Amino acid sequence: MKALALTGVGPYAISEIVKNHIKTLNLKNICNLLVLESSKVGDFLFVTNVSKEDVISGTEGLIVQIKKISINNQSGYSKSCDETESVVGKVQVELLGYASCSNVVETGLMDPSVVILKARSVYDL
Repeated sequence: MKALALTGVGPYAISEIVKNHIKTLNLKNICNLLVLESSKVGDFLFVTNVSKEDVISGTEGLIVQIKKISINNQSGYSKSCDETESVVGKVQVELLGYASCSNVVETGLMDPSVVILKARSVYDL
């Protein structure tokens, strides 16, 4: 199965997906925003806590299906940043199962992460 990958997702968010089977993720990483921009409701995604550059064959994660998706501007001021706007993506996902990456499709720095997945049984864990 070929899927786009949300990478670097926090362990707490992943455990919430497993526990509740549904979760809305708030994403700011440009690589993950590119994944959302390339996706639509009903698509399947691979979710992992491993960073984009560290995803290799054997990396484990979750297979999820997109239920809702939105990308919005957020305004705010911070003394530590020279910008007053940021882009935030929200995606509600539903857990379908577990997977491991069998191959990483080479992507550039500003391209969404694409992986080939092998579904795993809960008995394999």
